[in-house]
Amino acid sequence: MIRSKKQLVLTLISVSMLTSLLSAGSGKYEMKLQFEIDNNESRQWLGGRNKSGQGSIKPTHVAIFHIRRPHVDMPSGMPGILKMLKTTAGQSLSDQQQKFMTSSDAITWWGIDTIKNHDTVFLYAVSQEDVKKMVQAYFEIHESEVKARIKEYEQYVKDKKQEIIEIKKVLPEKQKQADEVEQKYMELKKSRYFLLSDVEAYDKAEDTVLEMDKMLDLLEIDLTGIKEKIKTIEQYRSTRRLPDRLLPVEVVDKLDQMLIEQIVELKSLEAREKAAIKIHDRDKNLVDLFIQWNNLSDEVQELKANLENAEKREKEIEERLINPEPYILPPELYQDKVLIYPVLAEQS
Repeated sequence: MIRSKKQLVLTLISVSMLTSLLSAGSGKYEMKLQFEIDNNESRQWLGGRNKSGQGSIKPTHVAIFHIRRPHVDMPSGMPGILKMLKTTAGQSLSDQQQKFMTSSDAITWWGIDTIKNHDTVFLYAVSQEDVKKMVQAYFEIHESEVKARIKEYEQYVKDKKQEIIEIKKVLPEKQKQADEVEQKYMELKKSRYFLLSDVEAYDKAEDTVLEMDKMLDLLEIDLTGIKEKIKTIEQYRSTRRLPDRLLPVEVVDKLDQMLIEQIVELKSLEAREKAAIKIHDRDKNLVDLFIQWNNLSDEVQELKANLENAEKREKEIEERLINPEPYILPPELYQDKVLIYPVLAEQS
């Protein structure tokens, strides 16, 4: 169809859109939306084909444009309508348009390849002015969401940088502690269980600690008994000095002999107790050092893994900000052009 200049009206409107350059501090670029208004070719109201659920207000104009795939979808139906109404452009829509949007299908998606690798968007309105504002509201939503995503990513990078600083501050000291404990453990293990592996040495030391605990319990019982015997013998021996309780010489000698025997046994048990405590404490120290070393080693490995992950994620997100994927950017409009047509009166 050949159109005269009177039949075809071109208007330009500047819509401020966000790009990845915003994250680098260079701000915004101006995307020129070209409205091509054709009053001589009417289009159908796609939503009007489904009479159920449509309100009494009918659209008079439709804005049609094409968005390159892939892109972030704006929900159609009421969720998309409510988003549009909250924008600056949406709030300036006429009352009639707002009533129409909340009662009928004002947004329609078309996945057919009218333009290769593009989806088609249809925005309906009750006036030419309102349909332009609908387009502005549509792109305003995406601009706002892009800003939010960029802000979220920038905050994520900032958090990761801080996490990296904190890990690098803690890691050297934690590594130093692990190395020191490892050295102490290895020295003790070498003196006791040098032929065993670390796990075998730990198990053996733990068994020894349990064995010494049992032995010390038995020694405590024996020591208590001997001390009581010595106390009793001392009491009997003390009576030999009382005039009315003189003990025969052979009894006194027997008591002296018993006392010596019990003292000797007491010294023997105390020596065994001392040796058992020494073995217990040595192996308990080995067990504790092994556990401490393992815990510190785990902490070091976790810090290293967290550091590697944080550096990797920081790099990935910074790369996304430098070379953003489609879902981070505003939608790419085919030829920066929006076509506006009247809606068929008899169909709307």
